Amino acid sequence: MVPTKHRLAAAMVVLLCCCCLFLATQQQQLQQLQPAAGGNRASPSCIPHERDALLAFKHGVTSDPGGVLSSWRRDGRHDEQDCCRWRGVRCSNRTGHVHKLRLGVGSTLRPDFVGQISPSLLVLDHLEHLDLGWNDLAGPTGRLPEFLGSLKNLKYLNLSGIPFYGGVPPQLGNLSRLQYLDLSNFRGDTNSTDLSWLTHIPSIQYLYLDGVNLSTVADWPRVMNMLPSLRALHLSGCSLASANQSLPHLNLTNLKELDASWNSFHHPMVTSWFWNITILRFLYLSYTSMYGQFPDAIGDMTCLQVLDLSDIYCDYDYQDDDKNMRSMTMDMKNLCNLEVLNLECTLLYGDVAELFRNLPRCSPNKFQELDLSSNHLTGMLPRWIGQFMSLVDLRLGWNNLNGHVPYEIGKLSNLAYLDLNTNKLDGTITEEHFASARSLHYIDLSYNALKIEISSDWQPPSTLKYLYFVSCQMGPLFPGWLQWNVSITDLDISSAGIADRIPQWFSDAFSNVWFMDISNNQLNGTLPADMGSMSLLELYLSSNKLTGQIPTLPPNILTLDLSNNFLSGPLPSATRSATLRQLSLFSNRLTGHIPESFCKYQQLVVLDLSNNVLEGEPPLCLGVMEYMEFVALSNNSLSGKFPSFLQKLTNVHFLDLSWNKFSGRLPMWIGSLTSLRVIRLSHNKFFGSIPMNITNLSCLQYMDLNNNKISGSLSIYLSNLKFMTNTSMMGCYDSRNTIYSDLNSLSMVWKGRELNYGSIQRIVETNMTSIDLSSNDLTGEIPEEIVVLDALVNLNLSRNHLTGVIPKKIGEMHSLQSLDLSRNMLSGEIPATLSNLTFLSYLELSYNDLTGRIPSGVELDSLYAEYPSMYIGNIGLCGHPLQNNCLSERPAPKQGGLGRTEEGYGIPFFYLGLGCGFVVGTWIAFGVLLFKRNWRIACFRLSDKLYDKVYVLVATWARARQTQTD
Repeated sequence: MVPTKHRLAAAMVVLLCCCCLFLATQQQQLQQLQPAAGGNRASPSCIPHERDALLAFKHGVTSDPGGVLSSWRRDGRHDEQDCCRWRGVRCSNRTGHVHKLRLGVGSTLRPDFVGQISPSLLVLDHLEHLDLGWNDLAGPTGRLPEFLGSLKNLKYLNLSGIPFYGGVPPQLGNLSRLQYLDLSNFRGDTNSTDLSWLTHIPSIQYLYLDGVNLSTVADWPRVMNMLPSLRALHLSGCSLASANQSLPHLNLTNLKELDASWNSFHHPMVTSWFWNITILRFLYLSYTSMYGQFPDAIGDMTCLQVLDLSDIYCDYDYQDDDKNMRSMTMDMKNLCNLEVLNLECTLLYGDVAELFRNLPRCSPNKFQELDLSSNHLTGMLPRWIGQFMSLVDLRLGWNNLNGHVPYEIGKLSNLAYLDLNTNKLDGTITEEHFASARSLHYIDLSYNALKIEISSDWQPPSTLKYLYFVSCQMGPLFPGWLQWNVSITDLDISSAGIADRIPQWFSDAFSNVWFMDISNNQLNGTLPADMGSMSLLELYLSSNKLTGQIPTLPPNILTLDLSNNFLSGPLPSATRSATLRQLSLFSNRLTGHIPESFCKYQQLVVLDLSNNVLEGEPPLCLGVMEYMEFVALSNNSLSGKFPSFLQKLTNVHFLDLSWNKFSGRLPMWIGSLTSLRVIRLSHNKFFGSIPMNITNLSCLQYMDLNNNKISGSLSIYLSNLKFMTNTSMMGCYDSRNTIYSDLNSLSMVWKGRELNYGSIQRIVETNMTSIDLSSNDLTGEIPEEIVVLDALVNLNLSRNHLTGVIPKKIGEMHSLQSLDLSRNMLSGEIPATLSNLTFLSYLELSYNDLTGRIPSGVELDSLYAEYPSMYIGNIGLCGHPLQNNCLSERPAPKQGGLGRTEEGYGIPFFYLGLGCGFVVGTWIAFGVLLFKRNWRIACFRLSDKLYDKVYVLVATWARARQTQTD
């Protein structure tokens, strides 16, 4: 027994020694492989050939502005040469091989580096994770590299956002261990005609192909159904043609997330195959053009957390088409996991209370976000809306809801975002509506018939940041309760019936506001003198009754609109607001010169100073505003020659110098302003001819030079105004989209009168094209080439000295609605093609030298009925509808005998006989006197006797008259 115990003890000692030896060995290995920490541990040594491969990859990067690869160096200290310490590189703690390369920068518009993906990555045969997303690594070929399919140990591959084009290489199917693949590409033009290579990657769990063109892949559901491990599938914007394929057996038993948004399926919603995947948690189907009723199967998808069907068929051209309207018939009460439901713009109709009854009301309730905006919902908000205690985001704007806003909405203590704008709600909003809204920071009640009655000393229980009460009744006093909401960043109380002075606390209480719109009210008094201390970026105070001078502007202001007020004094000096981009001061009473300090506004895009009392010449230094797109200086007293600073504004789209005192010739360089869409120079004193190269303005759609002293002839190159032709109207849109909507309206001579055609935005968006050269001194003929401008809507050449004939093919200008050629010296006949202008609603040809028959046509007859003076002053015109008939239209005489009429011989024969008799009688009398001497003597004696008798008679009468006078 004792030996046995000794043997057992000895065995235990040996086993203990072996364990100690093993632990010591493992500790030594760990110290060699793991990175040093506090100087006590050694990092794994970089494998030389893998370091060379990484440096070769760096060599393929041509631009690295962020210095992402600056740590990748061959020289330097030993630790700097260790590739395992380089940024974005991860090595295995066990083997030291590079197994992760993380160089993606996320969804940013600015890549970290530019270049190409080097084939040297193939040396990294232990690489499992490769992330290069959102860098510009398309290289000179622009193709997705095929060699990436040889990195067979890859489990994660992210090439999203790299602007590749061309086909996706099927060699990626060799990555049989891949679990995550992201080829999303909205920056390039990648496509695939065959997705069968995906079936060779059975382990794939996350697949992102957003933006890859799959329009020719009809069997895409079948391919995806062969990937049973798939957990997330993103196919947004892939140009998929349909989703109504039949799948007899569904293998996607692990799919939790599906994004098929931004595809045009154009088939009934209920026929889609994915409604059978009841385990889905996230389903995104926005902008898919599916129509018809919602499928009842949605009610069985109890795992759903997010359902986005927004804009699924929101083509506003079909808003009144009953077949596209849908009601909320699906029962969603059992979707207890649902957190987000987005049905924005899905052509929903019906009672909003009935819809709320179909929403989940489980306990506990997870429902947080509901978007039903831009539909056709009617009815009143239910008072039991307060039962949805978990609601964080509620959007019901752009519907037809009516009635009062229930007080119970204030019980939603978690509600942070409330949007009820553009409905038919009425009643009064008081403090009670927000009594328990402790989380509310966004509220929009705009465009309702609501009255806001909140005490001026009320302090809300939440931190309000975004307030929109457009067209709500808040006045007449300025709402005093706003002064306690110092966290407001966006405030819009325009058209709110406020007729009060700007309060003294304005600048302090709104010191954090970035966006403010109080336009279209009746604010009076002066602007706060301390506005310069505010943080405003955008300020709109137009269409009020403000007076006084403009104070110092906020230092960071980007947009300032003080138009349509009674502001006076000089323009504000540009001392601090160098970032200003839009300045609208039109329709005030501002005086003086444009100061040179305005040249500090180098970022200015919009400058509107029209309808003021400004004078003098604009400063030359305004040419530094290279981003300027809109210049409106009309209706002032500005003078000088055509402003030379405009020569540098090559991006200008709109130029209005009308109703000023500018003079001189139009410069030749005006043709270099190739971005011009609208030019107005009317009612000035410009003279000389129109520069020939003005026809280089191929984007010009509106040209108004009327009431100047322009002379010379019209250019034969008018056809170069490409925008005024129906064939070339789509090439002149600027990506920056200048803001026209809030700017001054545009007047024009239309149908013989100067009318306000509407906003400048309307001119631009409707492609309204016009040429007005009236009231000048133009001479010569109207060039035949003008008929090429078949998109021209208004042509006014009246009150000039034009000669020649009207172009015979003028009927080819099919878009003409107004044509005025009056008060010229045009001759010849009116072209018959004029009756082809079916859109013509105004025609004026009066006071010319036109002759001949007036063309017939229903359109011309209708115009004459409305404008009976359109032919006046052309004595040579004849025919219908005028009273004087043409010669060929006079009735022929009734024949009888030798052309006798009822009144005898015709009038022409009478005058012929009368003339002949006079001539013959006269010659007979002179002939007798010439050849008969006795007759001639007797005739002269008779004339002498008559002369003597007349003389005696006159002398006797004169003497008797004198005697009576004495």
